Amino acid sequence: MGLEELVQRVSGFIRDNPNERDCWQKAPALSGLLIWDQEAFRPLAKRWIDRAVATQKSDGNLSYGDWHTSSGGHIRSFTPLASETAAVGAPMLQLFERSRDERYLASAARQYQALLDAPRTSEGGIWSRGEGPELWIDFTYLMCPFMAHYGKLTNDSGPVDEAFKQFRVHVRRLVDPEFHLARHAWCEKPNHFPQSTFWARGNGWLLACCAELLTLAPEHPEAGFVRETYARVLGAMSSMQDASGYFFHVLDDPLSNLEASATLMYAYAAQRAVELGIRVEGHSADALRARALKAFIVVAGSVEPNGKVPGVAMVPGGPGVPFGWTLFGQGFFLLAAHALREHLTDMEV
Repeated sequence: MGLEELVQRVSGFIRDNPNERDCWQKAPALSGLLIWDQEAFRPLAKRWIDRAVATQKSDGNLSYGDWHTSSGGHIRSFTPLASETAAVGAPMLQLFERSRDERYLASAARQYQALLDAPRTSEGGIWSRGEGPELWIDFTYLMCPFMAHYGKLTNDSGPVDEAFKQFRVHVRRLVDPEFHLARHAWCEKPNHFPQSTFWARGNGWLLACCAELLTLAPEHPEAGFVRETYARVLGAMSSMQDASGYFFHVLDDPLSNLEASATLMYAYAAQRAVELGIRVEGHSADALRARALKAFIVVAGSVEPNGKVPGVAMVPGGPGVPFGWTLFGQGFFLLAAHALREHLTDMEV
C-alpha cells in the first residue's frame, strides 16, 4: 500500500469516527485533513469546525468544553479551560484563511478573550485545567499556535507576544535543563510534578509547537529562544529513538510500550526542523530526515485496513494509561505524511 492509499484510509477512519463533544483531540485531525485538502474530505473538515463554532459557550470556549474523566494515569478528572479549547481554534483559522468567512475570525476573538480571562500562575502561565495551578507541556501546542496565528491575521502583536510568553513559561517549568527533555505536568502550589516522567508524546507536542511558532512568526524577538529549545529537545529526543524507529512511551524507560503518536509527532517535527534550518548538535539534516522517515514508515506499517492508527497511549498519557487510537494520533499521521511526502514516493507497506 502506497502513501496516497494510506492517507485516504486514515482520513476515512477520521470521517467514520467523529467525536462531536470533544474540544481538543480533533484539532490535529482537522489540521491534517486541511493540509492534504482532499476534495472528498473538505465538507467534513468544514462541518466539524462549524460545529465547534456553533457550540462555542458564552465564556468563549469552543466545541462544548465538556468536563471529562481520565482513562488512567496521574489524574481522575479534567475541567477544560481556554488553554485546551483553543486547540480547535488553530484549524478554524486555517480554514478562515481559505474561506475568509468572518464568523471564524469573530469566534477566534472570543476564544482569545477566554484565554486572557483564564486563571494563571504567578509567572503568568495559563492553567491547563480548572482543578489547580498546573502547567502541562502539551498545552504549548494546544494554545500557542492559535494565539500566534490569530495575532498575525488581525495585525495585533498582543496575541503573538502572549503565545511566545506562554511558550517560555512552560519551557522554564517543564523542560529539564540538564537532559533537555520535557516533563509532563508541573503544579505551582504545592510545588511539585504531578507527572514527572519524560513522556514521549509531551516532547512531541512541544516540538510540534516549535515548528508552528517558527512558521507563523519567525521574526518575533522570542523566536531565537524557540529555535534553541527546538534544537536541544529534538537532539535529546533523537538520541532516544529505538532501533525499530519507534519511541518508548516514557522515553528513558525501555519497559514502557513503543508508542505511535509520539513517533509520528517526532517524524513531523524532525522534518519540519530540517525545512526551517534548525541546527541540531550531533545530527545532520540528512540524519534527522532519515530518523523521521524511519519513524513514519514503522508506524505506517501498523495502520489497519480500516485506516486506524493503533498503539496510541490514551489521555492523559504517561505511566498507567491503556493504549488504543485517538483522533490526534490519526491527525499526526496525516501531518507527518504530508511533511515527508516528497521522500515517500516509493513507500509500500
